[in-house]
Amino acid sequence: MLPDVDALLRVHRWFTHSLVVIALSAVPLLALVYVRRRGWVGLALLALLIVALHPVTDVFTGQTPVLWPLADSVWIRVSVSGTSSSTGVAVVPSIEVIASRPDFTQRDAVEGPVVAEVGIVLAVATAVALLLDHLPRGRERPVTG
Repeated sequence: MLPDVDALLRVHRWFTHSLVVIALSAVPLLALVYVRRRGWVGLALLALLIVALHPVTDVFTGQTPVLWPLADSVWIRVSVSGTSSSTGVAVVPSIEVIASRPDFTQRDAVEGPVVAEVGIVLAVATAVALLLDHLPRGRERPVTG
């Protein structure tokens, strides 16, 4: 839900939803993790993948600037229509790709999961669970005798 932090500024689907921006900001963060906690690189890559999946899935729900500043916002609208008649059933899927200039205008109000109580609780709980799973385990003391 990190890309939805833009909702706090009342500009939803801002540059925080750009895979270009996510990749550019991830490089120094991954380098820092590699230098400081080499064992956490896998976790950092997983977190990066999860963050990147957010704007990718948003493309299916509305205009999303996934390749900003290289390209316009994209919306992939998928629909399925069908008919049933005495001769059978016909199902017709359709995919429409809509591109438009990104609109980064502040709104009076923005709805988004990051500004809802449940979204904040889920984000914090997920982060804590991941960190607890990767904290060093207590080392056993050698038995002296």
